[in-house]
Amino acid sequence: MNSSLTAMKAISPFKVVKSLSPLQADVIKTIALAAMLADHINIILLGGRSEFLYAFGHAAFPLFTLLWAINLPSDLAGLRERTRRLWVWAFATQPLFWLAFMMNGQSWMALNILFTYAGCTQLLYWAKRWGINGAMAGMSLLLIVAWPLTPASYGVTGILFCLMCLAGRYHAGLAENGVYLFAVFIAMGWLNMPPVISGWWADALTFDFIPTLAIPLLVICVVSVLPAISARRIWPRRFFYHAYAAHLTLLGVLAVLPGKF
Repeated sequence: MNSSLTAMKAISPFKVVKSLSPLQADVIKTIALAAMLADHINIILLGGRSEFLYAFGHAAFPLFTLLWAINLPSDLAGLRERTRRLWVWAFATQPLFWLAFMMNGQSWMALNILFTYAGCTQLLYWAKRWGINGAMAGMSLLLIVAWPLTPASYGVTGILFCLMCLAGRYHAGLAENGVYLFAVFIAMGWLNMPPVISGWWADALTFDFIPTLAIPLLVICVVSVLPAISARRIWPRRFFYHAYAAHLTLLGVLAVLPGKF
């Protein structure tokens, strides 16, 4: 068992993503954006009727989370600026998030996914600045936001996955540890598992666990072997924030229009 887990370090997604060129990273961002858009179109406009969009949409959060963790700065000043930016965009896009999902009966208290990233980044910043006291304050903050994150942004499961990715980002030994990678893969696959006890395993494994785990890893593996053409980028820096706000605005307007789909 130990030898099998140790062998998994050869496919560590943290090592692969760290080695990507800017162009390769942007290809993964593009696929993640497409998955997020597919997922939200399916939920907001199609009422969840498309099984393909449902499964493909599960790739968005794991891909974005890996990229978010790997691209976090190491210096305290850079981390403080990243934390501030995430909080600003989290609050700025919350009304748009509510607009997009309110026709599905979602509560206005449900928080968007940027609050997950902002909270976890805040914990990291406080821990780096004030040590154990900062880490405890950060964990208290995450406990507060976990409940409003649960309806639409993965809740405790998403926070746990983010924290595991942070550990892999800042502790090189963990990123190559087979037992740790196995736990990360289980946490990744479990992100979309429904909270039902009986009569759900077949569909949940097919449409939730396997797509959430397999699609992101397949995307990373395929993109990593693409030619790294110089350092050209597809998207400008910080494009994700604007794309996130824009797609929520568009889908929100379409959702409230009479006679939609």
